Amino acid sequence: MMKRKRKLKVINMLTPEDMTYLDIAIHKSKISAFLNEVPKHRIHIAEFKEPKDKSAHHIRREHKINDDTEMIQHKINEIEESIIYFFQKLEIDPKKLSKPELDKRIFFEVTSVNNAIDILHEKATNEARRIRAYYNTLDKYEKELKLNKMLRQIYSWVATYSATKIAFEWFNLLEFRLFYMNSSEFVDMEVVLEHDELPIVLEYKEISDDITAFFMIYFKEHRQSINEICHGASELTDFKDHFDDFGVNLDTIDKEIHFAKERLIKANESIQKVKNEALRFRAYMELLENIKKYELIEIQFRESYGSEIVRMEAFIPTKNEEFICNSLDKKFHNYIRIAARVIKRDAISNEKHLTTSKLIGTDSEDYDYFTDRSDSDVSSSSIPSLIKPKKIFKPFQLLTRLYGTANYSELDPTSLVALTYPLLFGFMFGDIGHGLILCTVGLVLIFLNRSDKENSMYDAGFLFIWLGIAATGAGALYGEFFGFPLAYAEHLGFNPMHEIIPVLKIFVLVGVAHISLGWLLSMINFIQKKRVFLAIADPFLKILILIGGTIMIFTYMFEISAWVAPPYPILLPVIPTLLFVIVKPLGRIFGIKYLQKDSVGELFGEQALDLSETYLGIVSNVASYSRLLALSLVHMSLMLVFTTIADIILENEFFGDIVVVSIVLVIGNIFVIVLETLMAGIHALRLTFYEFFGKFFHADGVPYSFTTIDSDFSSIEFV
Repeated sequence: MMKRKRKLKVINMLTPEDMTYLDIAIHKSKISAFLNEVPKHRIHIAEFKEPKDKSAHHIRREHKINDDTEMIQHKINEIEESIIYFFQKLEIDPKKLSKPELDKRIFFEVTSVNNAIDILHEKATNEARRIRAYYNTLDKYEKELKLNKMLRQIYSWVATYSATKIAFEWFNLLEFRLFYMNSSEFVDMEVVLEHDELPIVLEYKEISDDITAFFMIYFKEHRQSINEICHGASELTDFKDHFDDFGVNLDTIDKEIHFAKERLIKANESIQKVKNEALRFRAYMELLENIKKYELIEIQFRESYGSEIVRMEAFIPTKNEEFICNSLDKKFHNYIRIAARVIKRDAISNEKHLTTSKLIGTDSEDYDYFTDRSDSDVSSSSIPSLIKPKKIFKPFQLLTRLYGTANYSELDPTSLVALTYPLLFGFMFGDIGHGLILCTVGLVLIFLNRSDKENSMYDAGFLFIWLGIAATGAGALYGEFFGFPLAYAEHLGFNPMHEIIPVLKIFVLVGVAHISLGWLLSMINFIQKKRVFLAIADPFLKILILIGGTIMIFTYMFEISAWVAPPYPILLPVIPTLLFVIVKPLGRIFGIKYLQKDSVGELFGEQALDLSETYLGIVSNVASYSRLLALSLVHMSLMLVFTTIADIILENEFFGDIVVVSIVLVIGNIFVIVLETLMAGIHALRLTFYEFFGKFFHADGVPYSFTTIDSDFSSIEFV
């Protein structure tokens, strides 16, 4: 009895958690309050799908409770633009802002998602508009200040020619004009003036690196020509206002410069105050993300004709069913009805997997039709899988998620991958020193990401430690330390460089065990679905074929005459092969229900085809594990190249230098570690995905997901 419990415990560790389906009907007035409860109880909200069978009296609209999606999206876009503008314009990284104390967070109390969007839109866009005004003022007076400073320099320069207001009035036949322009363009203009040979007086001064001021005195009759030549210059037409009878008068322009400086100081002070309020915009960013999440929940509600009741479908872990349902009942008793039904795993493929409804909430007839839900409406493809491997195995979810998510009715292989993947990797990457380096890399990744343990890089750190330990163990078995053989290695007889055939046999046996484990898990999948006959007729017989063939070949090699001589070892694979062909048709004859859809002839044909694929698969799959030997030889050979180079350098005294040797070995080890980590990782993943997962893992499941609401900078509550 104790042994059985242990087995069940192991299977439970590999199985997604039991799920309960919730058919929720709630009054419209309570939708907002219900939104508070979804993230609190980590409820998986099902995406809305129109049911196959509709009641004649209670046909649901294919209709969201809010049709104004375009306006909502427009406001959300404007809020995002305002937030982005704030952080980009003020050059603030929102990720580097420290969290405020709880009582200093921005608190939003709203009546609905739309209400939350409206309030946030008003606040964010108004404040962004105010910031734009500050920067427009800053830009305006910076330009004015720059211009007035330049004009002051120009007028002061003109004054050096003893210019007065009276002096400008002396020009009668001649004309005096003052300009400034880009310095490079001024050079081009000079060339044109020299070419035209107009009788003019031209004086100029470089006001700055890129601006040149100049004045021209010429006969008025040449005005048209001068206009054409100076078309790229800016003319100062009111310069006479800054001169009096005694010369230049800069009081006016000095006042304008002073005024511009004052306005710039005020604008900068206002911008600095806004910078000090960066936490508010960080809170707006968080609020917007949370509002989007609530909106995704809200749009799954659907209305009904002639009713104020709306409906939503959800999933929760069965172990939490009583607590969650009671909590919702307590909060919304007269305004909600929940039909909770546990989803049976053992008959899921028949689409008859819902237990009898457990009704919670109001007894009002308005809610009745919502509980009339058929099994076919809740398809197995929509049932989420909640997989929680033990912490020690969690890093390997990075690998299994690359393949997919276990569906609700199959085993999740993460815990097993935590044992098999490092083993395969270690055999290909066996070196004590290199394994310790990988462990060090893992520790560094963990240390750098210790503040965010949900970061994938944090898990990657532990993954590197696992792989490093496996590589160190294999290295100890091979007797390799940074490419140098250890003395005891000769006595172990497990070095791939010297014992190729024995090591190859061991790796083939590893492959046979790995493939058999995959079929064993396929058996468990069948048994969990109450299809014990198929578990025996398919994966179990394949295991017997593989193991029987392995025993025969390893014992008698390829001496075919020995196979058919007493004690007839060929029977080891042949007997399960014959059984494989006939067992399913026999099951059909003896009335196995799930085999009745096919005829006996069809089952014979199906099994014959499957048998040929099985034999081809066994040959190719087992052969694939020879890559364990190939990659281990590549790893050792590369290290041998660099250690040999180091030896050659030391043997030649004229350039033998311990520094040069050290550099060669360091660079060589780094190169091999990076290259072989990548190669061994990819090939171990290939063996895991194709040879192992292909036997039992469909990975077509839906991950159990729930809304998480961030509250580091803000708090939002629906009332």
